[in-house]
Amino acid sequence: MKRNKPETTLIYPVFIPMQGCPMHCIYCDQYQITGEAEQDGADMAGARQFLLRNKGRKRQVAFYGGSFTALSQEHRERLIQPLWEALDGSCSLRISTHPLYIDEDILRWCKDWRISTIELGIQDFGDEVLAEVGRGYSCRDAKQAALMVKEHGFELGIQLMPGLPGWTQESIRHNHAVVRIIKPHLLRIYPCIVIKGTPLEKMWQEGRYQALELEEALAQSADWQQLCDQEGIRLIKLGIPSNLAPSEIAAGPWHPAFGQLVQAELLVRSLQRQYSPGSTILLDKNSWNLIVAHKGFYHKILMNRMPGCILVRQ
Repeated sequence: MKRNKPETTLIYPVFIPMQGCPMHCIYCDQYQITGEAEQDGADMAGARQFLLRNKGRKRQVAFYGGSFTALSQEHRERLIQPLWEALDGSCSLRISTHPLYIDEDILRWCKDWRISTIELGIQDFGDEVLAEVGRGYSCRDAKQAALMVKEHGFELGIQLMPGLPGWTQESIRHNHAVVRIIKPHLLRIYPCIVIKGTPLEKMWQEGRYQALELEEALAQSADWQQLCDQEGIRLIKLGIPSNLAPSEIAAGPWHPAFGQLVQAELLVRSLQRQYSPGSTILLDKNSWNLIVAHKGFYHKILMNRMPGCILVRQ
Protein backbone atom coordinates (compact mmCIF):
# COMPACT_ATOMS: atom_id res chain seq x y z
CA MET A 1 0.00 0.00 0.00
CA LYS A 2 1.33 3.43 -0.94
CA ARG A 3 2.13 5.63 2.04
CA ASN A 4 1.57 9.36 2.01
CA LYS A 5 4.73 11.35 2.60
CA PRO A 6 4.63 13.68 5.61
CA GLU A 7 3.84 17.24 4.62
CA THR A 8 6.88 19.47 4.30
CA THR A 9 6.96 22.43 6.67
CA LEU A 10 7.66 25.73 4.93
CA ILE A 11 10.13 27.84 6.91
CA TYR A 12 10.59 31.61 6.76
CA PRO A 13 13.83 32.77 8.44
CA VAL A 14 14.02 36.04 10.37
CA PHE A 15 17.52 37.08 11.44
CA ILE A 16 18.03 38.97 14.70
CA PRO A 17 21.85 39.25 14.71
CA MET A 18 23.40 39.33 18.17
CA GLN A 19 20.13 40.40 19.79
CA GLY A 20 20.00 39.03 23.31
CA CYS A 21 23.31 37.22 22.93
CA PRO A 22 24.89 37.38 26.42
CA MET A 23 28.42 36.32 25.46
CA HIS A 24 31.13 37.35 23.05
CA CYS A 25 32.54 33.98 22.05
CA ILE A 26 35.98 33.97 20.50
CA TYR A 27 34.83 32.43 17.20
CA CYS A 28 31.79 34.63 16.60
CA ASP A 29 31.05 37.68 14.52
CA GLN A 30 27.29 37.38 14.20
CA TYR A 31 27.10 40.45 11.96
CA GLN A 32 29.15 38.63 9.34
CA ILE A 33 27.16 35.41 9.73
CA THR A 34 23.79 37.09 9.23
CA GLY A 35 24.97 39.83 6.90
CA GLU A 36 22.91 42.42 8.81
CA ALA A 37 23.71 44.97 11.48
CA GLU A 38 20.27 44.99 13.06
CA GLN A 39 16.91 43.31 12.80
CA ASP A 40 14.90 44.82 9.96
CA GLY A 41 11.20 45.50 10.57
CA ALA A 42 10.57 44.55 6.95
CA ASP A 43 11.45 40.97 7.91
CA MET A 44 8.39 40.81 10.12
CA ALA A 45 6.16 42.20 7.39
CA GLY A 46 7.60 39.61 5.02
CA ALA A 47 7.07 36.85 7.57
CA ARG A 48 3.43 37.88 8.02
CA GLN A 49 2.86 37.85 4.26
CA PHE A 50 4.49 34.41 4.09
CA LEU A 51 2.03 33.06 6.66
CA LEU A 52 -0.98 34.57 4.90
CA ARG A 53 0.18 33.57 1.41
CA ASN A 54 0.57 29.91 2.38
CA LYS A 55 -2.62 29.43 4.38
CA GLY A 56 -3.59 25.80 4.78
CA ARG A 57 0.01 24.54 4.63
CA LYS A 58 2.33 23.70 7.51
CA ARG A 59 4.57 26.70 7.99
CA GLN A 60 6.96 28.08 10.53
CA VAL A 61 8.65 31.40 11.14
CA ALA A 62 12.16 30.83 12.51
CA PHE A 63 14.11 33.44 14.49
CA TYR A 64 17.84 32.91 13.95
CA GLY A 65 21.04 34.75 14.77
CA GLY A 66 20.57 35.79 18.39
CA SER A 67 19.55 34.37 21.75
CA PHE A 68 15.79 34.83 21.58
CA THR A 69 14.93 33.99 25.17
CA ALA A 70 17.66 36.30 26.48
CA LEU A 71 15.71 39.25 25.07
CA SER A 72 13.34 41.05 27.40
CA GLN A 73 9.78 39.73 27.39
CA GLU A 74 8.62 43.03 25.89
CA HIS A 75 11.13 42.72 23.05
CA ARG A 76 10.19 39.10 22.33
CA GLU A 77 6.51 39.93 22.20
CA ARG A 78 7.18 42.95 20.00
CA LEU A 79 8.85 40.64 17.46
CA ILE A 80 6.03 38.09 17.46
CA GLN A 81 3.06 40.47 17.70
CA PRO A 82 2.99 41.40 13.96
CA LEU A 83 2.52 37.69 13.18
CA TRP A 84 -0.12 36.96 15.78
CA GLU A 85 -3.26 37.46 13.71
CA ALA A 86 -1.77 35.40 10.86
CA LEU A 87 -1.03 32.38 13.08
CA ASP A 88 -3.46 29.49 12.77
CA GLY A 89 -3.47 25.79 13.65
CA SER A 90 -0.92 24.92 10.96
CA CYS A 91 1.56 27.67 11.96
CA SER A 92 4.30 27.61 14.55
CA LEU A 93 7.40 29.52 15.56
CA ARG A 94 11.01 28.39 15.94
CA ILE A 95 13.67 30.10 18.00
CA SER A 96 17.39 29.74 18.54
CA THR A 97 18.79 30.59 21.95
CA HIS A 98 21.52 30.24 24.57
CA PRO A 99 21.31 27.28 26.99
CA LEU A 100 21.56 29.54 30.05
CA TYR A 101 18.31 31.26 29.10
CA ILE A 102 16.02 28.26 29.49
CA ASP A 103 13.90 27.81 32.60
CA GLU A 104 10.35 26.90 33.61
CA ASP A 105 8.99 30.44 33.22
CA ILE A 106 10.60 30.90 29.81
CA LEU A 107 9.22 27.60 28.54
CA ARG A 108 5.71 28.44 29.76
CA TRP A 109 5.97 31.74 27.92
CA CYS A 110 7.14 29.93 24.77
CA LYS A 111 4.09 27.65 24.91
CA ASP A 112 1.77 30.64 25.27
CA TRP A 113 3.34 32.34 22.25
CA ARG A 114 3.06 29.39 19.85
CA ILE A 115 6.74 28.45 19.81
CA SER A 116 7.08 24.75 18.99
CA THR A 117 10.79 24.35 18.14
CA ILE A 118 13.69 25.49 20.31
CA GLU A 119 17.25 25.18 19.01
CA LEU A 120 20.04 25.48 21.57
CA GLY A 121 23.40 26.81 20.44
CA ILE A 122 25.43 24.47 22.61
CA GLN A 123 28.48 24.17 20.30
CA ASP A 124 30.22 21.54 22.44
CA PHE A 125 29.49 19.40 25.49
CA GLY A 126 33.08 19.40 26.78
CA ASP A 127 33.76 21.61 29.80
CA GLU A 128 37.32 22.43 28.70
CA VAL A 129 36.22 23.44 25.20
CA LEU A 130 33.32 25.52 26.54
CA ALA A 131 35.64 27.38 28.92
CA GLU A 132 38.22 27.94 26.18
CA VAL A 133 35.74 29.64 23.85
CA GLY A 134 33.88 31.62 26.52
CA ARG A 135 30.42 30.07 26.37
CA GLY A 136 29.72 30.69 30.05
CA TYR A 137 28.19 27.32 30.96
CA SER A 138 29.15 23.72 31.64
CA CYS A 139 28.22 20.43 30.04
CA ARG A 140 25.83 19.86 32.94
CA ASP A 141 24.10 23.21 32.29
CA ALA A 142 23.72 22.42 28.58
CA LYS A 143 22.33 18.93 29.20
CA GLN A 144 19.88 20.26 31.78
CA ALA A 145 18.59 22.92 29.37
CA ALA A 146 18.23 20.44 26.50
CA LEU A 147 16.38 17.86 28.56
CA MET A 148 14.08 20.52 30.02
CA VAL A 149 13.10 21.63 26.50
CA LYS A 150 12.24 18.05 25.57
CA GLU A 151 10.37 17.36 28.80
CA HIS A 152 8.11 20.35 28.15
CA GLY A 153 7.07 18.93 24.79
CA PHE A 154 9.04 21.15 22.44
CA GLU A 155 10.87 19.96 19.35
CA LEU A 156 14.51 20.19 20.44
CA GLY A 157 17.32 21.20 18.13
CA ILE A 158 21.00 21.24 19.08
CA GLN A 159 23.73 23.14 17.27
CA LEU A 160 27.30 21.82 17.60
CA MET A 161 30.59 23.17 16.28
CA PRO A 162 33.31 20.52 15.82
CA GLY A 163 36.88 21.77 15.79
CA LEU A 164 36.71 24.45 18.48
CA PRO A 165 39.90 25.19 20.46
CA GLY A 166 40.67 22.43 22.92
CA TRP A 167 38.93 19.61 21.05
CA THR A 168 40.40 16.10 21.17
CA GLN A 169 39.37 12.67 19.98
CA GLU A 170 38.16 12.01 23.52
CA SER A 171 36.02 15.16 23.47
CA ILE A 172 34.44 13.99 20.22
CA ARG A 173 33.51 10.67 21.82
CA HIS A 174 32.10 12.57 24.80
CA ASN A 175 29.93 14.71 22.52
CA HIS A 176 28.64 11.60 20.74
CA ALA A 177 27.76 9.97 24.06
CA VAL A 178 25.88 13.02 25.36
CA VAL A 179 23.88 13.45 22.16
CA ARG A 180 22.90 9.77 22.31
CA ILE A 181 21.60 10.36 25.85
CA ILE A 182 19.67 13.54 25.02
CA LYS A 183 18.38 12.36 21.62
CA PRO A 184 17.38 15.76 20.22
CA HIS A 185 14.87 15.82 17.40
CA LEU A 186 17.15 17.98 15.24
CA LEU A 187 20.90 18.50 14.95
CA ARG A 188 23.01 21.08 13.13
CA ILE A 189 26.73 20.56 12.63
CA TYR A 190 28.78 23.67 11.87
CA PRO A 191 32.51 22.77 11.68
CA CYS A 192 34.47 25.65 13.18
CA ILE A 193 35.45 28.33 10.69
CA VAL A 194 37.90 31.14 11.50
CA ILE A 195 36.06 34.37 10.72
CA LYS A 196 38.04 37.52 10.05
CA GLY A 197 38.09 40.03 12.86
CA THR A 198 37.39 37.56 15.66
CA PRO A 199 39.61 36.67 18.63
CA LEU A 200 39.86 33.19 17.10
CA GLU A 201 41.51 34.68 14.02
CA LYS A 202 44.14 36.27 16.26
CA MET A 203 44.73 32.91 17.98
CA TRP A 204 45.10 31.26 14.56
CA GLN A 205 47.49 33.96 13.30
CA GLU A 206 49.63 33.56 16.43
CA GLY A 207 49.75 29.78 16.03
CA ARG A 208 47.71 29.13 19.17
CA TYR A 209 44.88 27.51 17.23
CA GLN A 210 45.01 25.09 14.33
CA ALA A 211 41.94 25.16 12.10
CA LEU A 212 40.36 21.88 11.05
CA GLU A 213 41.55 20.48 7.74
CA LEU A 214 38.73 19.86 5.26
CA GLU A 215 39.21 16.07 5.25
CA GLU A 216 39.09 15.91 9.07
CA ALA A 217 35.93 18.05 9.15
CA LEU A 218 34.30 15.79 6.56
CA ALA A 219 35.20 12.69 8.56
CA GLN A 220 33.79 14.14 11.79
CA SER A 221 30.64 15.26 9.98
CA ALA A 222 30.18 11.80 8.46
CA ASP A 223 30.46 10.33 11.97
CA TRP A 224 27.64 12.65 13.05
CA GLN A 225 25.54 11.61 10.07
CA GLN A 226 25.96 7.95 10.98
CA LEU A 227 25.09 8.64 14.62
CA CYS A 228 21.95 10.53 13.59
CA ASP A 229 20.89 7.67 11.31
CA GLN A 230 21.34 5.20 14.18
CA GLU A 231 19.47 7.33 16.73
CA GLY A 232 16.66 8.63 14.53
CA ILE A 233 17.85 12.25 14.79
CA ARG A 234 17.24 14.60 11.85
CA LEU A 235 20.51 16.16 10.74
CA ILE A 236 19.26 19.39 9.19
CA LYS A 237 22.56 21.15 8.47
CA LEU A 238 26.14 20.15 7.68
CA GLY A 239 28.66 22.87 6.94
CA ILE A 240 28.84 26.59 7.59
CA PRO A 241 25.81 28.89 7.71
CA SER A 242 24.74 29.46 4.11
CA ASN A 243 24.74 33.25 4.48
CA LEU A 244 28.34 33.56 5.68
CA ALA A 245 30.31 35.21 2.88
CA PRO A 246 33.45 33.24 1.83
CA SER A 247 35.36 36.55 1.74
CA GLU A 248 34.97 36.78 5.53
CA ILE A 249 36.63 33.40 6.16
CA ALA A 250 40.28 33.45 7.23
CA ALA A 251 40.76 29.69 7.64
CA GLY A 252 38.95 26.43 8.21
CA PRO A 253 37.12 23.68 6.32
CA TRP A 254 34.92 25.77 4.04
CA HIS A 255 33.73 24.20 0.80
CA PRO A 256 30.72 25.22 -1.34
CA ALA A 257 29.60 21.58 -1.60
CA PHE A 258 30.43 20.48 1.94
CA GLY A 259 27.30 18.33 2.31
CA GLN A 260 27.97 16.54 -0.96
CA LEU A 261 31.52 15.75 0.13
CA VAL A 262 30.17 14.27 3.37
CA GLN A 263 28.01 11.95 1.26
CA ALA A 264 31.13 10.98 -0.70
CA GLU A 265 32.92 10.18 2.58
CA LEU A 266 30.04 7.93 3.61
CA LEU A 267 30.10 6.21 0.22
CA VAL A 268 33.85 5.54 0.48
CA ARG A 269 33.35 4.06 3.96
CA SER A 270 30.68 1.75 2.55
CA LEU A 271 32.98 0.68 -0.27
CA GLN A 272 35.83 0.03 2.18
CA ARG A 273 33.69 -2.54 3.97
CA GLN A 274 33.40 -4.50 0.70
CA TYR A 275 36.98 -3.98 -0.44
CA SER A 276 39.63 -6.59 -0.99
CA PRO A 277 43.00 -5.76 -2.61
CA GLY A 278 42.83 -5.69 -6.39
CA SER A 279 39.05 -5.97 -6.49
CA THR A 280 36.81 -4.22 -9.01
CA ILE A 281 34.23 -1.78 -7.66
CA LEU A 282 31.13 -1.09 -9.75
CA LEU A 283 29.61 2.36 -9.28
CA ASP A 284 26.27 3.62 -10.55
CA LYS A 285 26.08 7.07 -12.12
CA ASN A 286 25.28 8.93 -8.89
CA SER A 287 28.02 7.19 -6.90
CA TRP A 288 30.53 7.76 -9.69
CA ASN A 289 29.71 11.46 -9.77
CA LEU A 290 30.18 11.73 -5.99
CA ILE A 291 33.65 10.21 -6.26
CA VAL A 292 34.95 12.18 -9.25
CA ALA A 293 33.31 15.55 -8.52
CA HIS A 294 35.29 18.57 -7.35
CA LYS A 295 38.44 17.68 -9.26
CA GLY A 296 38.37 14.12 -8.02
CA PHE A 297 38.69 15.13 -4.35
CA TYR A 298 37.29 11.82 -3.10
CA HIS A 299 38.79 9.76 -5.90
CA LYS A 300 42.22 10.54 -4.46
CA ILE A 301 41.04 9.66 -0.95
CA LEU A 302 39.46 6.42 -2.15
CA MET A 303 42.64 5.32 -3.92
CA ASN A 304 44.72 6.08 -0.82
CA ARG A 305 42.43 3.99 1.37
CA MET A 306 41.93 1.18 -1.14
CA PRO A 307 45.13 0.93 -3.17
CA GLY A 308 44.90 -1.26 -6.23
CA CYS A 309 41.12 -1.21 -6.53
CA ILE A 310 39.61 -0.78 -9.98
CA LEU A 311 36.65 1.56 -10.36
CA VAL A 312 34.14 0.83 -13.11
CA ARG A 313 31.14 2.99 -13.93
CA GLN A 314 28.02 0.95 -14.65
